[in-house]
Amino acid sequence: MTSITLTAPAKVNLFLKILNKRKDGYHNISTLFERISLADTITITKRPSGITVSSDKFITRNPKDNLVYKAAELILKHARVKSGVRIYIKKNIPIAAGLGGGSSDAASVLMGLNSLFRLKLKEGELAALGKKLGADVPFFLLQTPFAIGREKGDVLSKINCKARLWHLIIYPGFKLSTKDIYEAFDLLTIKMRDVKIPRSLNGTYDYNSLERMLYNDLEHIAIAKKMVLGRIVERLASYLGRKAIVSGSGPSVFCLCRTRKEAMAAKRELFRKTPAGERKSWQVLIAGTKI
Repeated sequence: MTSITLTAPAKVNLFLKILNKRKDGYHNISTLFERISLADTITITKRPSGITVSSDKFITRNPKDNLVYKAAELILKHARVKSGVRIYIKKNIPIAAGLGGGSSDAASVLMGLNSLFRLKLKEGELAALGKKLGADVPFFLLQTPFAIGREKGDVLSKINCKARLWHLIIYPGFKLSTKDIYEAFDLLTIKMRDVKIPRSLNGTYDYNSLERMLYNDLEHIAIAKKMVLGRIVERLASYLGRKAIVSGSGPSVFCLCRTRKEAMAAKRELFRKTPAGERKSWQVLIAGTKI
């Protein structure tokens, strides 16, 4: 086998609570990850030496700064592989959108190279490599629709959730830096809302309990930086009667639907009631739980 192609799914955070700041500069969190069907496509091809990364969309000015490059470099060095690889990314997940695209791409490269070169690295070894790349990477290595993330988000527990959700996702057309959002969060002097971790993080799940759970500690920071996000959340509530939140550190906003048909109808209603000029930069996506 000289080449392999994989899909790299996006994620949303159905619940995100920031607990405290760690000594290493990261934050301890409690979150519920959900893997969704929106996905990039990664093609990896063997080459005699070196690593090249390209994409149909601009990702980074210097390819070596891309998490995919770092993932390939890390696993090849770890396994003492002399050969190189050419990696092509077909991007469908918006970049720096709070949907985990870069982390998922990196996880897919770790799994793809493990298979392509028959390295036979076990799940725990891949997870250890993933943790070196980023806090979200281990979730995508877990290959599960839902998981609870603790500590940095990289200590994971699979959960038995048979719910299949549909999501109306609005990417507003601009990026937000995760680092900037967390730094702004740390600078807050006001007391945060006392939101308790819901019991359902350790209990049973269905559509109703998951929709009630929707919460993100970082949302008000993202909205403060880009007020349009608050207007999108308000429109989803007033036009569709749905609770909506920012995913991760933003800027994507999403709400839940029971079926794809319902999500399509919600999209049509949102477009009907939102002036074209206001949504001209939006990318509106529909995705289901990735089983």
